[in-house]
Amino acid sequence: MKFRRAADLSNEAASLRQALFLATGGGITIAGTWLLADQFRSTGITPVEYALLTLFVVLFGQIAFGFSIALWGFVVRLLGEPFQIMETLENGECESPGTTAVVMPVYNEDPARIFRALENMLVSLRETGRSETFDFFILSDSNQPDNWIDEECAWASLCSRLRAYGRVFYRKRRVSLHGKSGNIADFCRRWGRRYRYLVILDADSVMTGDTLVRLSRAMDANPRVGLIQTAPRIVRGKSFFQRLIQFSTHSLGPVFSAGANFWHLSAANYWGHNAIIRLQPFMEHCVLPELPGRESAARHILSHDTVEAALMHQAGYQVWFAYDEPGSYEEGPPNLTESLKRDRRWAQGNLQHFWFLLAPRTPFANRIHMFFGLMAYLSAPLLVLFVALSAVDFYGKQQYAIFSEQIGGIADSWWTSLYLLALTIVLLFASKVFGLLHTLPRARHFGGVVALVASSAIEALCSVLMAPILLWFYSKFVVLTILGLRVQWKTQNRDDSAIHLGQALREYGVLPVLAIVLGSCAWYWTPALTLWLSPILLGWLLAVPFVMLTSSERAGEWLRRRRLLLIPEELETPEVLKHLDEPPPELARPESLSNIPHYGILLAMLAPYANSVHTALLRRSRARTQHKEEYLEALSTRLLSGGPDALDRREMMALLWNADALAALHRRLWRAREDELHPWWRYAMHHYYEAYSPRR
Repeated sequence: MKFRRAADLSNEAASLRQALFLATGGGITIAGTWLLADQFRSTGITPVEYALLTLFVVLFGQIAFGFSIALWGFVVRLLGEPFQIMETLENGECESPGTTAVVMPVYNEDPARIFRALENMLVSLRETGRSETFDFFILSDSNQPDNWIDEECAWASLCSRLRAYGRVFYRKRRVSLHGKSGNIADFCRRWGRRYRYLVILDADSVMTGDTLVRLSRAMDANPRVGLIQTAPRIVRGKSFFQRLIQFSTHSLGPVFSAGANFWHLSAANYWGHNAIIRLQPFMEHCVLPELPGRESAARHILSHDTVEAALMHQAGYQVWFAYDEPGSYEEGPPNLTESLKRDRRWAQGNLQHFWFLLAPRTPFANRIHMFFGLMAYLSAPLLVLFVALSAVDFYGKQQYAIFSEQIGGIADSWWTSLYLLALTIVLLFASKVFGLLHTLPRARHFGGVVALVASSAIEALCSVLMAPILLWFYSKFVVLTILGLRVQWKTQNRDDSAIHLGQALREYGVLPVLAIVLGSCAWYWTPALTLWLSPILLGWLLAVPFVMLTSSERAGEWLRRRRLLLIPEELETPEVLKHLDEPPPELARPESLSNIPHYGILLAMLAPYANSVHTALLRRSRARTQHKEEYLEALSTRLLSGGPDALDRREMMALLWNADALAALHRRLWRAREDELHPWWRYAMHHYYEAYSPRR
């Protein structure tokens, strides 16, 4: 039967897909475990070897199931996938897509990048002729005064320039509770009843208007679908590291995404952004529970997206993966350090899923998602433990063989270990081969066949060198999380990519030292073991230069000029991705003010337009006390006499939150004599007048 709507998917078809996926990964895991167990049985299984077998099942299973996803994804790419949620649009045009809110939570991000992307999306949406049902929201948690003012000015000017008042909204939360998930929850409480659907974006996300309309129409066509997750393509990479990540997602991503859709179908996962959600069931069924714990921060769920997908599925709604839908983009971290900062937060969030993994009503497919998320980080310390126990076991057998003259048993053990190593290498690199074979017919979009093959080789080599570094840090993250050390929501560095020698030594210098120490110990006690540890030791030895090289934008540009690690969006840039690095007119600083610090504060205090916009967006406080008014008056006096640096961030934010105090400060500033003002104000007022006064 043709797949015309999501309800056409039968339970039998979904169960068969899951059975094929589990049988493939489980069968390979059993085969590898049998090989290792047969090796141990020849000399009798010791307690250490029982522990090794247990760890091997978990670790080798991760590799086997990763191969299973890639294998079935490659098969689907060759033969076609009958179950694609976006194919349900072929039934005919919908009258008009349902009312949709497109929200972008931001936290001290670059306002120029945010509003240029917003402008591109709005223009793209208007070109579809269906923009009347879409509203955009910037939900700010920024706690830096300059960012806050810049966001407001950019919003007001964008609305004026594009006539988007009533279509583009800006909100600044006074209390930034629970980060991004708390910001989305606040939006749902205030405006959720007005909209049928919710599209969530990250600060670096961009989606075309056609994609937004198609997602909304797909939800209209399938009333029992609660969420559709797209597969955002990583673009606009400049550094070597960014180009590695974006090439990998373009060449390997399609195979893995097709394989993921193959096994979970209507029980997909949610990534927290570049997705569309049916708002009513989301608000009714996806309220995040609090975890057990004494501290409030420990009770909050960090990786909320996976839990929300499980709650939506548990409520009887389908969750789909629109893995082949174009027009959905995001940007990658500029270097390995920034990527690891994000992984630190994800590691803690994924480990919280232990509470839901065995919960009574969690759907089976969502348990698999949670297990894979857990093992993405838990496998690192487990692998370290496996290597340590293997070294102990190998040393003990070697000593036994020397004293009992049973060298033949050791030789047989070596051959079995080589078989297992070969099988592991085949499984690990098969996915890269599948990705290359799938991409070859489109090689011209990646710079040609030669460039594509060379780029794949570079990506494979760098992944081998990066894996030991991730092994160390992921193990560290798990241990820190278990010890109760929490992380906070911090602004991501999306621009400054270069890692210099001093920073590289501080952050990664322990790895070459560790490699030398462990390598020397292994060589002294068991020289043959050094060969098995060589991939890890090599990655640790080269960690510092590798991290510095991959953080370089010059290296990335060198590769781009030679058409290496190229992606299709670099050869033909979509309109929605153009001019993202150019600040909108409203944020372009005059040359005379280009280097002045606290430019946002300057606008809020001096510029009548910026001051009016800011005070208009604030709610007047009804609670007035003499103590509060005296406090704000003291802050205003210090600001005028000492300049912006006289107030710390909290004091400046307190002043900016009070509309009456800010309006009075604006009048007081322009009426003050020069000798009453700090030199910074005199300099700022002079250059502001020169830049903005009307020319005669």
